Amino acid sequence: MTNADVVRRYFKQFFSGKARHSEVRLLLADDFVFSDPLMSANSADEYVNRLKSFGDEIEMRVDVKQVVGDGDVVAALVDYHGPAGPMAYSPWFAFRNGKIAELQVVYDPRPFLQRK
Repeated sequence: MTNADVVRRYFKQFFSGKARHSEVRLLLADDFVFSDPLMSANSADEYVNRLKSFGDEIEMRVDVKQVVGDGDVVAALVDYHGPAGPMAYSPWFAFRNGKIAELQVVYDPRPFLQRK
């Protein structure tokens, strides 16, 4: 399985309806690091626990526009459909030994911040 395949699997497990946190955790290195405009985590367990705090009932979907990668770095362009409405975002994945070691997500957080 290529790193780009792992990214596609991540999207399928996490963004195809109700999030399957335990399955997502299997794709992450223990010392996984996450950052986006509204959240950060310094381990895979911290990341999954923060996601669980949003609740399992939240359904999120993405339309993957493109996945590109060069070795241990894979980036994607996706349209996200979630509780705050649709928005474009770009996650950047860094891999180590076949696991996601780092994930940085770039997007405009205003739809989340303006949600009532």
